[in-house]
Amino acid sequence: MDLSERGTATGRHPWEIERFRAYRCILADHGALAARRVLDVGAGDGWFSQSLLADLPNAEHVVCWDINYNELELTTDDPRLVRTADAPTPGFDLVLVLDVLEHIPDPQQFIEHDLHPLTAPGTSALVAVPAHPRLFGDHDRALGHHRRYTAERLLDEVAPWIDVVDHGPLFPSLVAPRAASVALERLRARFGGDGNGESHGGHGVGEWHHGPAATRLVRGVLAADAGATRRFPRVSRRLTGLSHWVFGTTR
Repeated sequence: MDLSERGTATGRHPWEIERFRAYRCILADHGALAARRVLDVGAGDGWFSQSLLADLPNAEHVVCWDINYNELELTTDDPRLVRTADAPTPGFDLVLVLDVLEHIPDPQQFIEHDLHPLTAPGTSALVAVPAHPRLFGDHDRALGHHRRYTAERLLDEVAPWIDVVDHGPLFPSLVAPRAASVALERLRARFGGDGNGESHGGHGVGEWHHGPAATRLVRGVLAADAGATRRFPRVSRRLTGLSHWVFGTTR
């Protein structure tokens, strides 16, 4: 969860849970869960990395790096989970860059000057970004996003750093609901609404207050969606999901 999305919910959003499961499967498919030293760039509240620890039997450290951590957020209950607001020491064999590049004004410079020095050739890397530029809306503005991505743009941006092994969309089933939401935002802006993103407050993943039945239903749909895109990769790459991901090894 992005630190800016923390809310009053006591449970995790179904999207967060199924996103985690989907990316864990991708890492498992490519043997990346054998990593000993893991870096989670822009880790937010660290839930993803903390959850992943159970599937990292050889992990010595998982370093959550987020420049927005304050001093109170640097302490963790697990000695293998480290949080830092400062650039970490190089030497990782798995790097996660999940929903980070869209926050960076110049992502190519960030990759070249900040990420590349942290990895040796052959380091596994999983990168994901929000997809479909036409879906850019109030939610993106509220989170400080500069852009949404096409698959081609993501592949071009990571090409100087990563030799891509696999890539694909995540959650194509969510494109239509998000498109409808963005269309409604634009209609409101055109006919007198503010359209400036201030309505985001109750709609982040930290504000999921639905009951167990609704949670199970949404999780079931998203799990089926993610599973289908993994089973039929050639077909799924022709689709646009709410996110797009790339897995590869660093140069």
